Amino acid sequence: MTCAWRIAVLCCLVVAPGTQARDAWAPGARHVDPPADSTPDPAGDPPPPDADTPPTGEPQADEPQADEPQADEPQADEPQADEPQADAQPAASAPLLLADATSEESESLNRLASSSAWTSRALAAMRLERYDCEASSGRLLSMTRDRSWRVRAYCYAVLARRGVALRPEDLATEQDERVLRTILRGRYTLADELIDRRIAAAEKSSRPPEAMLALEILAALDRPDDKPTRERMDELLRRIILRMDRTEAGVLSRRLAAITGGSDSARDYRWREWYRKSGKKPGYESASLVPSEPKGTRLVAANRIAALDDTAFVAFERYLAAVAERPMDLAILIDCTASMWRELADAQSSADDLVEFLNSVTAGVRVAIVGYRDRNDSWKTRAWDFTPNIDEARARLWSLSAEGGGDGPEAVHNALKTAFTRFDWSIDRPPPAKQPIRACVLVGDAPPHPGEGTLCVELARRAFAHGIKTYGIIALESERNLREEGDAPPPANATKRRPADEPKDGDGEGTGATKEKPVAPPRPPPPSLQRRTSNTWFPEIAEAGGGRAELLKRDSSLVAQIAELTVADKHRAEFSEFFAAFQALCR
Repeated sequence: MTCAWRIAVLCCLVVAPGTQARDAWAPGARHVDPPADSTPDPAGDPPPPDADTPPTGEPQADEPQADEPQADEPQADEPQADEPQADAQPAASAPLLLADATSEESESLNRLASSSAWTSRALAAMRLERYDCEASSGRLLSMTRDRSWRVRAYCYAVLARRGVALRPEDLATEQDERVLRTILRGRYTLADELIDRRIAAAEKSSRPPEAMLALEILAALDRPDDKPTRERMDELLRRIILRMDRTEAGVLSRRLAAITGGSDSARDYRWREWYRKSGKKPGYESASLVPSEPKGTRLVAANRIAALDDTAFVAFERYLAAVAERPMDLAILIDCTASMWRELADAQSSADDLVEFLNSVTAGVRVAIVGYRDRNDSWKTRAWDFTPNIDEARARLWSLSAEGGGDGPEAVHNALKTAFTRFDWSIDRPPPAKQPIRACVLVGDAPPHPGEGTLCVELARRAFAHGIKTYGIIALESERNLREEGDAPPPANATKRRPADEPKDGDGEGTGATKEKPVAPPRPPPPSLQRRTSNTWFPEIAEAGGGRAELLKRDSSLVAQIAELTVADKHRAEFSEFFAAFQALCR
């Protein structure tokens, strides 16, 4: 198990709504059952076109409480353990059986397992982790013959987490090297001859992505003292780092960091510098999914989707089904000044993950991009309209670089104006077709120029009136006026004067007929401006645009946060879990 996954285990013991459980599939992660919600509301319905007031926000959701592991009270003569083991599965009173599932859950599982979308079938595999019985194991084993390599990878990972022992003949038929990687990371055993035969072409390849897969498979064998294996890994690492270009480094960086312990810099020159400093002999991690070989006993706690109660799981499945019927327009507006290099690198390196994931959970996604800097930089904005092509989206993101800035405010208003007025947003479709999800995500760490904050708020308000939601992701450690997930913004008329409060003739401190009529006070400013504005204006912009703004922590994944903000709605914790598994298994 890698160092990064061990750290993630400790960080994910208590997960509050809206926090980023990026490695929630790590061994030992504990989860809780979110509250059930039987009303599908995918990404929120837009207001009518003539809406003149700011949105009322998302309905309030109950916050799940952290799951406190319960321990039996020790006897007087029994020693007490100092700390619980992170990888230990909490004791259960009785195993859950698939036969005991409610009819509604069985129907949901069958719909997922028979879906044409691979994401639905993978979700069924994650749910089957809930049940410790032969029926569940048999169903998972039959799904390892799925036509999608991604679904097969999910199934083998769930079987390993459940601790299900598999026969060699159940594993030897797998032909895809990416699934082989998951099998070995699940600590299943395969013959060396079979492994060598499967990775022979990748190991000889001069292309870094193919060599990376061979390196991961050899690392998953977890043989730190085997000299021949170590020499093969050293040669593959040398070839990858010295030959990868800027784009390949962005795509491979997180995978390299997982098995070498290097920093996920997403830059080729940084990796070459690290390679020189490491003496060209780094240590290797296996990146295992479980702490030991599966031998019939559950090895890690159930994932969050498996831990949902029946009602909550059925609600989540119905929500996914509703989202799957809606196409999506996603505009990403990202600050490209020097202080945002890490966030830009994250977006570039994970663009494929984001587009592929959203394509799988919606009826198809189109991506538009705006990079923005400042007035005195080499360019103010660079913009590309919507495209459904993942290669085009990737190339456009990689054409951006983080430079300039330095004086605080940036061209936020220009970026928003470009996105809302120049891009070809999808129009409403005639009934009974489902309406598209239209989302604009603003990513940055600096405010608009003085005097342009209110203009940005007005742009977002008008866009929301046309069905476009605006979200903000703030690359700072703190910010004012952030709403908790589910909180509604202040009502538009919360501070307006009622007629009864207006000054009347005769009011004042004068006496008799000579009383002077007092001067009426000025009308209050709009509600969004009555409180002290935030540093970036992002909370006010997002609130006016029907969305919400939140902080991006330095150890968080930007693309995961974008996916959760725009499509997860009330099921954000479940989406976070699913996307974390996707990134761990499907790269």
